[in-house]
Formats: sequence, C-alpha cells, structure tokens
Amino acid sequence: MTINPDPLIDALRDELQEHGGLLSLFDEQQKAILDRKPDAVLAIQDSIRVQLDTIHVCRKHREQVAADLALTLGQEPGSSVKALIEFCDEVVRPLLYSLIYEVNQLISKTRRRGQQNQMLLARSIEVSQQILQRLNPEAVTKTYSRGGRIKLSRGNITSRYLARS
Repeated sequence: MTINPDPLIDALRDELQEHGGLLSLFDEQQKAILDRKPDAVLAIQDSIRVQLDTIHVCRKHREQVAADLALTLGQEPGSSVKALIEFCDEVVRPLLYSLIYEVNQLISKTRRRGQQNQMLLARSIEVSQQILQRLNPEAVTKTYSRGGRIKLSRGNITSRYLARS
C-alpha cells in the first residue's frame, strides 16, 4: 500500500521554512550584538520568541500528519517519519529524506547560533560590568551566587562621576 505523501511534504517544507527564518533572526541578532545596538537586540529577541512559537506549531502539525498517515497504514501513531517513507512511492522518497535531513541540519545550525549569541551577550555584559567597575570600583561588589555565577551588586556609595547640583 502506498500513501499520498503531499501532506507530509508540505508539513516538512513549512517546518524547514520556519527554521530557516529562525536562523535568519539569529544572524540579525548576532549582527546587532556585534554592532552594539541593544534596542535592536531586544526587538529581535521578541521576533525570535514568536518564531519559536511558530516552529512549535509547525512541528506539532507535522507530527499530526505523520500520526494520521501511520493510522491510515495500520501503523503505530508514534511511528517515525522515516518509517513512513517506506510506504511512499520510490520516486518521492529521496525528496522526503532530503527534507528531513535539511530540517535536522537547520535545527543544529540554529542551536549553535543561539548558543553563540548567548555567549556574545554574556561576554558583552561582562565587559560592560568591568568597565563600570573600573570607573568606580567602590560602587561595585563582586561575589559569587550559589550556582557559581559572578554576581555584581552596587554599594551605597554615590558615584564620583555624577554631576552634583
């Protein structure tokens, strides 16, 4: 028995497109971080959250399409997409395998880019804190949190660089 792969192809293409959009947003965010544009970083972060929600909806849709196809074929609803491909015509199998491969590749790329951006942001914050501490060392206290992270807190000392009226 062969199945109509069109709904599965459409679902995989949609998921591929949305992951590509996420990667593009991460690229924009990285550029904004490197260009020191905090407002742009925050705006892009909001777009990233929306894109992640969209990807979640696409993944759920693809899983539902796969479950429906599995039931049609008398298979378990949790069958993998790769297992379902074997029920497709040989002509469309390479397309389906390619789409799955591309989705997985984009997932890996977006994870790496997201981690890079997190490290860039963390480093930017660290450098900013070091600059502030050098400008007014008495005003900043450096301690470690229970989780081992550096925690900076401001002292009660008034900054010597503030203009007084």
